[in-house]
Amino acid sequence: MLNYNKLHKVLFCKAKAWFIIIGIIAIPEVLRADLDVFMGCKCWLNTGTPGVWERKMAWDIGPYPDSVYVHSSFCDLDNDGDYDAYVTRDVSLITAFENVGSDTAPNWQRKPSWDFNPSDMGLVFWADFIDIDDDGKCDLSVAEHDTIKFYKNTGTSLFVWTRESAWDIYVDGCNLGHSYADLDNDGDYDFMARLWFARKIKAFENIGSITNPVWQEKPVWAPNPEPDLLSLGDLDGDTDVDIIGGGISWATSFENTGTITNPVWTERSGWCTPDAHRPFYPELIDIDSDGPSGVEEKHFAPHQRFITIYPNPFTQKTVIRVRFSCLDHHEPPTRITIYDLAGRLVKSFPHTGLETIHNSSIGSDGRFAIHKVTWDGTDNNGKKVKSGIYFCKFQANNYTVTKKLSLIK
Repeated sequence: MLNYNKLHKVLFCKAKAWFIIIGIIAIPEVLRADLDVFMGCKCWLNTGTPGVWERKMAWDIGPYPDSVYVHSSFCDLDNDGDYDAYVTRDVSLITAFENVGSDTAPNWQRKPSWDFNPSDMGLVFWADFIDIDDDGKCDLSVAEHDTIKFYKNTGTSLFVWTRESAWDIYVDGCNLGHSYADLDNDGDYDFMARLWFARKIKAFENIGSITNPVWQEKPVWAPNPEPDLLSLGDLDGDTDVDIIGGGISWATSFENTGTITNPVWTERSGWCTPDAHRPFYPELIDIDSDGPSGVEEKHFAPHQRFITIYPNPFTQKTVIRVRFSCLDHHEPPTRITIYDLAGRLVKSFPHTGLETIHNSSIGSDGRFAIHKVTWDGTDNNGKKVKSGIYFCKFQANNYTVTKKLSLIK
């Protein structure tokens, strides 16, 4: 005689197993990291597999695609929803390029009025964009000899660089390049610097705060062997920071096979681009906005990305920040919701519950706004939820974007 209770249990277990298998297969495909890379001014797109790059010559930044000892850095300088670029070349003036195309088809046009050539700078070795104070606007860090100098963006609709010497970093060695990431998952940016004459990498932890960074060297974070040049980002979609390297003698990349808060660098030479053994300086960037990436990018994100979460994973609380553009001067209804793996609603944040941290015009056609909210790991009833993977959904008008976040205890 057929035991229906037993059959029900078997079918339920099989169904549950299939759900888990499908979830494991589907989630990385949707939420994989997808950082592209510029080697100098040459563009390589991520094909979806770590270390497999597709050359995209049409997206190179002219007129320097084959020039060496060149570094490109990216930020949405004009708030039009795509990345623009600063190019450092020949240790002199930083030249600007406006993207007059789009995020899916960038077209770089020289923009001399945006060039950076301050009177207090001598030889400029490297420039990088970083929203160091988490106000939703990209700031600028510039390497000069043994010091990294900061310029805060105090503009509204367009950038204005204001010297912020309190953020400066003395690296005790001629600094050729540097890259930022939250290496200890505490919600602020740390960084690594390449010392040219010493031929070594130094890592620095921010032991201060987002608005008041204090830099302390962290030797245990430095990769070994050390790459010649580097950029930090999530290359394999596992939500921790990896390293892409370049340079003539030490062109190698590294996977973090440790944890987010305790990185262990395992050499992955196969992750380098085909031209990594030339003196092109690497810069990881999701140039075509086809992410989302597992580790939040340091750049002020274009409108397609919409949402950033720090820290992620988190233990006590995390800050969810959303940025959106609208075609008129009225903000659309906005909603942030948290779901569990089974698709059940956990937490809702209505538009009225969001804190506005930036609101400015993008011209006669509209404006953009940045809001944030803090999630403390509770549901709508105020009860603490279990450790695990959750999904944050952002909705504005008819657009919806979902991003994964992890709660660990």
